[in-house]
Amino acid sequence: MAGLKDKKLQASTLVEVLIAMVIIMAVFVVAMAIYTRVTGSGYALSSTRSQLQMQQIIRESISSRDWQEQQVEVDSIVYQKTVTAYPGYDDLVVIEVKATQNDQVLGKLRQVVRKEENNE
Repeated sequence: MAGLKDKKLQASTLVEVLIAMVIIMAVFVVAMAIYTRVTGSGYALSSTRSQLQMQQIIRESISSRDWQEQQVEVDSIVYQKTVTAYPGYDDLVVIEVKATQNDQVLGKLRQVVRKEENNE
């Protein structure tokens, strides 16, 4: 026991511990701000999915020559397809697909397409 009393233990003072905690908290605050900014500036998963689905609807309309308006619901996202004549051209149509979820517009996609007649 006499040997323990002779040795001095190295330890941090309360002030040093508090300063270290403040520095660590400041680093965490900066990291959270950066993380929030990065995630907020990126596309949401539902927005990305809706863009891909809108492209698919337009591709299917072109391949099947379906120039009728329709409404499709996939994974609680409503896709409204409208087809209008392109002004000044009889053989062109504008296909517009609008994606909405809970009355919030996720995106719109428009494409001008040559309307070919079926030779059947």
